[in-house]
Amino acid sequence: MQMSDPRALDAKHPVALFRNGFGDHLLSLPALRALAALFPGKLTLICQPHCADIFFRELAVCRFIETDFKLGGGGRLFDADAVADAVGECDLLLSLNPWHSVSVDRLLRRLSPAASVGFSPAFKKALSLNNRKHSADLAFDVVRSLGGSARIEDFAAPPALTPEGVEMARKLRALFPGPLRVLAVHADTKPDKMWDPGRLIRVLDEFLERHEDFVVFIVGAREHGLNTGRHKEYVISCCGLPLAISLALVGQADLFLGVDSCLLHAADLFRVPGVGLFGQAGKAAEFGFRFGPHRHVCGSGSMASIEVGEVLGALEQARTGS
Repeated sequence: MQMSDPRALDAKHPVALFRNGFGDHLLSLPALRALAALFPGKLTLICQPHCADIFFRELAVCRFIETDFKLGGGGRLFDADAVADAVGECDLLLSLNPWHSVSVDRLLRRLSPAASVGFSPAFKKALSLNNRKHSADLAFDVVRSLGGSARIEDFAAPPALTPEGVEMARKLRALFPGPLRVLAVHADTKPDKMWDPGRLIRVLDEFLERHEDFVVFIVGAREHGLNTGRHKEYVISCCGLPLAISLALVGQADLFLGVDSCLLHAADLFRVPGVGLFGQAGKAAEFGFRFGPHRHVCGSGSMASIEVGEVLGALEQARTGS
């Protein structure tokens, strides 16, 4: 990778700060991969506990510094003094977060890096927080800000998952050997981003009626009674499993249908053909599929306006690649 900013290339102690929702970890993964490649064996990544092993185990970083974050009057708060003590020297601080807080201000004061990049005027190089672009591209703006011609597509490979998660998913998938194929469905998220379960059951019934070579795996925390339709014997609940297994199940699926969520972003990175459901087109442009074959079905302002026929049509197109 060629970068034109000599200060970035000369950084001896670069530090990246990232904390957001689970799905955002996958959206930011290409940017973090690019930064790790730019600073091989030098980059320190500050992140929330347990997420490094699930999402970032592949990154060739110098070290992970895990810290708890909580919401407070000054935004997302963390113990900036303890983090600064753990970091030690820092000559370049890179924040991939679209948010800013008093804790980040404190960290900047404590570390006093020669150069810093982030989405706030507090950084020496302040980036524009453009929510009209895809969230993965927004995170990659941190990489682009350092100069050079790095392409996000070159860093958008599937995530490296835990061996235990991959093996358990393989065993579950093996219960339905070929020629049976798997449609992975993820329906549970924040209430305003969910689609009516009754309509989703109708979609699954109609899809399975047409395609006897498919079974459905419901992934996520809760399945909301989706295995109660006419073809419920072919709708298998895999809900409540550890996230690592759910990610691997999506990666091994043949087709994906889901709402705005971490598992949609996993399907995207794994290039599993998929359909994403969004209440409005702007949210699909920001948080939908970015890399893999897909269709988006968007409501006219809310999820309630999405019709069964639209989703079935999109699933057929994703299945056939048409």
